[in-house]
Amino acid sequence: MKFPDMVHALKLNPKSHIQENWRILDFFSHYPESLHMFTFLFDDIGIPQDYRHMDGSGVHTYTLIDKAGKAHYVKFHWKPTCGVKNLLEDEAITVGGANHSHATQDLYDSIAAGNYLEWKVFIQMMDPADEDRFDFDPLDVTKTWPEDILPLQPVGRMVLSKNIDNFFAENEQLAFCPSIIVPGIYYSDDKLLQTRIFSYSDTQRHRLGPNYLQLPANAPKCVHHNNHHEGFMNFLHRDEEVNYFPSRFDPARHAEKYPIPTAICSGKRDKCIIEKENNFKQPGERYRSFA
Repeated sequence: MKFPDMVHALKLNPKSHIQENWRILDFFSHYPESLHMFTFLFDDIGIPQDYRHMDGSGVHTYTLIDKAGKAHYVKFHWKPTCGVKNLLEDEAITVGGANHSHATQDLYDSIAAGNYLEWKVFIQMMDPADEDRFDFDPLDVTKTWPEDILPLQPVGRMVLSKNIDNFFAENEQLAFCPSIIVPGIYYSDDKLLQTRIFSYSDTQRHRLGPNYLQLPANAPKCVHHNNHHEGFMNFLHRDEEVNYFPSRFDPARHAEKYPIPTAICSGKRDKCIIEKENNFKQPGERYRSFA
């Protein structure tokens, strides 16, 4: 599993407590699939000017499921309505040197002034039956889906219209987790996504405590009930006798069932390298496009 080691390589040197480039390059030099990322990191497009003027892209491939249970692979994209703007390196040094929180301040001040931030939301969709049509693995997070074959489709917009009242309570205690999904969205076999489904909730329990889902920032906004009680940092006073599931004495009502995609699998499970890695085609095409 490469994910924990990648995080360690990106973080601070455990001896000097400094983020050092040689550690990052040392780690990624062992993994040619990272080359595509470096064509974005070191291109001439520049550094995002602020949060308002940057794209957003979902790293992983999720699955959308219709009422009939038909599944489609999907990637999410966000495009700012005010356009994309970037800083050159010397501009970034000047702006960051004057105010290292300039992007956060721009975000806060814009919302406070009523200039709400808006992104148009797009998706790319793929039939799972077409997964083997491509010369790369569509579930590989280091690859992008060609927009000439799988075009962006508009599906909505995202608007940030309110600043938080308390940074720690509403932001620092947030516990984003890719395993928490809404009906109609499901997972794919994306290897990194499968790792994060476990690791994020495990990290939140360590960071915020086993009852982190009780915190207002993470709790459902609607009325909810389960038989899960106690644990450290519990602050809900419950005088019920049943703290297990299922129970005839205190039955919890099941939520409405939604279809989950099924697939018949056969063969031998094995740990091996992805067959169609094709780690150099997309970074090569992007590099040549700069000419």
